[in-house]
Amino acid sequence: MVSRKTGAPMPLFMLSMERTEQHKSIFRKVTCIGFVKVIVEILRKKYGPPQCYRCQGFFHSSKFCTRTPRCVKCAGNHLAKECVKELNEKPKCCLCGGEHPANFLVCPKNPKLRIEAEKAKKQLQKTARIGPKPPKTNYWEQRAKNATPRQQPSANIQPGPSTAPPPPKVNSPEDPTDIFSQLKNPAVQETFELLEQFISIATTIPSKVGRLRAIRNLLAEEINF
Repeated sequence: MVSRKTGAPMPLFMLSMERTEQHKSIFRKVTCIGFVKVIVEILRKKYGPPQCYRCQGFFHSSKFCTRTPRCVKCAGNHLAKECVKELNEKPKCCLCGGEHPANFLVCPKNPKLRIEAEKAKKQLQKTARIGPKPPKTNYWEQRAKNATPRQQPSANIQPGPSTAPPPPKVNSPEDPTDIFSQLKNPAVQETFELLEQFISIATTIPSKVGRLRAIRNLLAEEINF
């Protein structure tokens, strides 16, 4: 294998073999070739989508790129080999403007990170839509087991007629006649008329600002009345 920047050969060799049990043994057995220690590793896949070395864009190669060059280190309009940035200067990303090179794997503009974030968001929404697991024990069955049996009345004992006076009748708030009498109250009718005006404003005026102005004018008229 050769370096992409300089083209010089590197002490790395890539072998392509069939996936068999015999070939898998080289990861454990082969440690020395020609009295030279070697390490056999699986080829690591490249992380993320392909990125152009010319314009720092994604999903295309620099071989056929015709865009304006952008530096991977300082975000200038030149190639990386023409950059004059000092080592002590902070880098600048030409994609997001952050203090990191444009090929930084954790750059917010990296499409792989956005795809993973969208997948995590969809998984979270899917988990939120799923209801909680049902309880292991039935609450109503447990309640019926713990309930004490009711005492059955004796058949021989018959209660006599009660001599206590009946309790006075109290009009509850849920009495229909009491509710209709309250609706005839002038204050209640005025409140309903004001509510109808609010509903008319909400359904006829499309903008929120217009509705708020109309409500303000209506309240001002009611207060000054």
